[in-house]
Amino acid sequence: MNVEKAVKRAVELGASEAEAFLLSTAETSLTLAGDVEASKTVRMKSFGIRVAVGKSTAIVGTQDLSETGVESAVRSAVSIARVSPPDPRWVRMNERIGTSDVGETFDKATAEATPEDLLPIARELLDSVKEGCSEAKPIRGFLTSRAMEATYANTYGGPVTRRETMAFLYIDARVDEAGEVGTYSEYSIARSLRRLEAGKTGVEAGSRAREFVKAGSIPNGKYEVVTLNRVSDSLLPVMLSPAVSALNVQEGRSPLAGKIGMEIMSEKITIEDFGSNVNTLGSKPFDDEGFPTRNLTIVGKGVLNAFVYDTYTANREGRESTGNASRGYSTAPRPSLHHLHLKPGEATFEEIISETRNGVLVMSTIGEWMSNPVSGHLNATITHAYMVENGEIARPVKNGVISGNFYEMLKDGLDMVGNDTRYDYGVSAPSLKFRNVVIASK
Repeated sequence: MNVEKAVKRAVELGASEAEAFLLSTAETSLTLAGDVEASKTVRMKSFGIRVAVGKSTAIVGTQDLSETGVESAVRSAVSIARVSPPDPRWVRMNERIGTSDVGETFDKATAEATPEDLLPIARELLDSVKEGCSEAKPIRGFLTSRAMEATYANTYGGPVTRRETMAFLYIDARVDEAGEVGTYSEYSIARSLRRLEAGKTGVEAGSRAREFVKAGSIPNGKYEVVTLNRVSDSLLPVMLSPAVSALNVQEGRSPLAGKIGMEIMSEKITIEDFGSNVNTLGSKPFDDEGFPTRNLTIVGKGVLNAFVYDTYTANREGRESTGNASRGYSTAPRPSLHHLHLKPGEATFEEIISETRNGVLVMSTIGEWMSNPVSGHLNATITHAYMVENGEIARPVKNGVISGNFYEMLKDGLDMVGNDTRYDYGVSAPSLKFRNVVIASK
């Protein structure tokens, strides 16, 4: 469909401004257990129209992309805006439409992959679990290839279009031994199917599952805690992404409000948003308002430098968007990080472990999404870990809860920053070592 035509039609019907957002997704996936259990292919197109009539706005979304369906959505948006109360903070939509160079984000083979194309990768993943441990069984997993295309236009310009592909695999392995059970899961994410590490992922899951058969509990206490890079990748976005959203800052839902220019973390910490970093998953040429993306330093050597803005939140402060608008096809844009990157340090993983006297190496957590980013309180349940004693990994453990203030941990509690960055979709971070972290045994 023609997004420019939809914008023009909205203006003809009385809108002072309009923007159209078209999102197309295609996904092929395999569900795995002991073998390939099922396949599924889903293709979907969605259209959203946002209009302003003076300072009153409305958004309508539809998946009916017929001429009648789009006309109905446009008419509905204008009609709703006419009777909606004005927003005194509304200024205008994005006037700067453009793109940034983020390298190649689209892989044709991944976009066009069929279930048959995924089978060899799935077989390699399943078979490699037993390479990690002959007694290990793959009990749950999936393999997915996804292609996305977004097109944007508004009253001031466009259209601009971006295309992106992603491939993702996950496997959960289990070992049963004399009535005891060990499990472990691992995953791999890449721009294309050919870059997935199926064999390495399966071996890791199988071998770790065997090690955790006889895992004990973590005694209550304070420990030196090392978060493996994949755990750092999991914890950081949960706590930091909401806190640096300008909307949450403006609405009083961020612990970082009023702290620009202040030291909020250790000087060892530099955090960037890779909005336009070449070949980084999550980077994109323009945001969901058509604004060109850029890389932005959020925290520089411990000092809070910036929040992320979309057009609406930027206009509230008389500034320019940072190119961080994110939206669903039927929802208003909101400021959000594209790819949170914690700059690596100089310590190797081996050096971090050798410097740990009485510690816990955290390999996997769940429940961190139950933390409170408004207060900054982190709460995460450890599912897999190792005790570290006098610089050596000693024995597998599980079932402890990390509890503490996220910012205090990253300021006074941070000890070492690793150089072993793991790149996932939307986040990349190394292993981190903290002092005096409270762990409560479950």
